[in-house]
Amino acid sequence: MSVRFAYLAFFLLAFAVGAALPAFADAPSDLRAAFDAQVADAAKETPLFNGANLDGWEVCVRGCGASDPKRVFGVQDGALRVSGEMYGGLMTTGSYSNYRLTVEFKWGEKTWGARADKARDSGVLFHSFGPGDGFGGVWARSVEANIIEGGVGDFWIVGGPNDGIAATCDVVKRNGVNVCVREGGTPVEITDNKHGCFQWVGRSPDWQDVKGFRGPNDVDRPNDWNELTIYAIGDAAEFYVNGVFVNRVYNLKQTAGKIQLQSEGAEIFFRNISLLPLD
Repeated sequence: MSVRFAYLAFFLLAFAVGAALPAFADAPSDLRAAFDAQVADAAKETPLFNGANLDGWEVCVRGCGASDPKRVFGVQDGALRVSGEMYGGLMTTGSYSNYRLTVEFKWGEKTWGARADKARDSGVLFHSFGPGDGFGGVWARSVEANIIEGGVGDFWIVGGPNDGIAATCDVVKRNGVNVCVREGGTPVEITDNKHGCFQWVGRSPDWQDVKGFRGPNDVDRPNDWNELTIYAIGDAAEFYVNGVFVNRVYNLKQTAGKIQLQSEGAEIFFRNISLLPLD
């Protein structure tokens, strides 16, 4: 048995007996492969969105709380539509840990307000805790797999310096920002949204905040459905877009919580949202 699988086996044993989980800084270099090697029962995959209504989800719209007067969140043709007109979040009523989360998304055409001409922006927030308007009056405190044109798979802290959120990533510096690399990087920790993000591994250094931006290495499809997969195990998380590795963090302080979908100035559709727990 390889070292990485031996470590995961130890983690699973600790999980099964309820022991404290070890720090996951020595997590397998390919969390997806380790997860897939251990999970055999795909029948346990649970849909989080039923395609008909918002059962199992809670709305939070900036300035409106749980009311949604402009129908920012709704269902259209079996997909979950987020209009983007007002900032807000749609959050699961349940909390989760140790799982693979799969979300399909596709951009709409509408953009709004100050971001009308900016890169279309949204995100999947996970390990969310506290009130739905806890950060900036609009999202629960959490960590984020960003969905933004040119930056799908960037990692953000959705919280401030006193919120007890932290993550480490192996990075190289590019134009003064932290870019995720799988090997050969320097560990960097962030604990605050103001620290900026861990950019996904192929992000264009010439990125511009303009609607329709495309980088030469972008793996998402601009006019079609895309699949974002998040592996969240112990204190590590790994992101894939259309099956391609884009980001990886570890030493997460938050290792469980709810899942949120963002409304952030751009119309976006979601479907086939499902969660497969680690056996």
